[in-house]
Amino acid sequence: MPEESKHMACVKLGEDIESEVVEVENEHPVNTIPEQISALEKRQEELTLMMDNIFFVIKSMRDTAYRERDKVASAAMENMDAPAIPEGTVLNCSTKGLSYFLQVRDGAFFVGTTRYESLSAAAQGVSGVRRSGWSFWKLPDGRTIKEVFRK
Repeated sequence: MPEESKHMACVKLGEDIESEVVEVENEHPVNTIPEQISALEKRQEELTLMMDNIFFVIKSMRDTAYRERDKVASAAMENMDAPAIPEGTVLNCSTKGLSYFLQVRDGAFFVGTTRYESLSAAAQGVSGVRRSGWSFWKLPDGRTIKEVFRK
């Protein structure tokens, strides 16, 4: 920038002055509209990635908290006087238009070859949603496990 363009003069209001046009270089040229749109889209992608990362951190923390809560609840339920579901019992359910069968064996619950430690874990495994396995799984006659074994 030329030295004379950096000089400023103060003038009282109302005084007539001779003016001269001085061109000043803009250090930050204004982007064109397509460039501005592109920059905003890039920023949106960055923010979306940041939000996704935050979501996964929160989900991991929530899953850990639920896991600890479920362990405490399972331990409390084991101390209840509810009769155990007999080995060899076959249960069924229907979710999302598909039917599933669960077999009680070796002290665990199996859906196909997948082993689950609880009825609720098996229910979540097949439906994708957290739910009570005691209400979800049914005997062949249509009664829930809760109706038969948790009175």
